[in-house]
Amino acid sequence: MEYIIALILSTIFTLIFIFFKRKNSSVLKPKVVKKEEIVEAYKFELLSLLAEFENDKDKQLQEKLKFLKRVNYELSMNIFFDENEAKELIQELVRLGK
Repeated sequence: MEYIIALILSTIFTLIFIFFKRKNSSVLKPKVVKKEEIVEAYKFELLSLLAEFENDKDKQLQEKLKFLKRVNYELSMNIFFDENEAKELIQELVRLGK
């Protein structure tokens, strides 16, 4: 009789543990979604930067260069992008601002 009660209690505690473990687990996004989100965020940031300095072309160019240097550095440190993908994204951002 004591073994049955111990088995039932351990089953109940196990089920409670599994319930809370699933509830607290985070959903990881696939690499493709993360990369697309990063690319879209960079594009949006560049377009808003260009719109901010729309009237002053020299300042716009300076800010764009600063932005591209920062993006280049961030992409070199990002594990989702290899060297070729980073270069392609930088080229795409350069063309986007023209």
